[in-house]
Amino acid sequence: MASFETKVFALILTTVYSALSAPVNNGEHAVSFSVGLANTQRVYNKDTILYDNVFVNEHNGYSTSTGIFTCPIPGLYVFHFHAYSSNKDTIMWLELVHNDRAVVSVSGYNSHTVGSQTVMLKLRKGDRVQIQSKEFQEFALFGLNDQIYSTFTGYIIHEDPNQHLSDSSSFVGK
Repeated sequence: MASFETKVFALILTTVYSALSAPVNNGEHAVSFSVGLANTQRVYNKDTILYDNVFVNEHNGYSTSTGIFTCPIPGLYVFHFHAYSSNKDTIMWLELVHNDRAVVSVSGYNSHTVGSQTVMLKLRKGDRVQIQSKEFQEFALFGLNDQIYSTFTGYIIHEDPNQHLSDSSSFVGK
């Protein structure tokens, strides 16, 4: 039976592999980022997670100072996030937020909580995507330089140069 750490590491490797092998637009319009927590971060009421270890940041869409990915090229994007909290008797609850609107969530209770989520979004230039703690929640996301468990990855599937600013649809299929 694989250890907890081995399972989490395998999940992170799978995410990075899918980000690197996905059929994205290659060349000057390829947008991708992958970041992780190399230090434990205590989060409170609706805090944005500030991932401090940058693996990839093509087009510099992700800001380590704000924790926000700002879309440089309109198109269809995939986002993955994974979180690990080692708190006892607390709830870990995170949301992927697109332009101030929660899209998907992960939640868990008690020690050694792990959560993962994947979503595909249609973004316009300037749209913002971030990982945020749920309102009224307080917990810590665990991380060390040699133990990165919590990650946030995004990449463009295909560009949409004809997308109009007046197009208010943000979800695929809407």
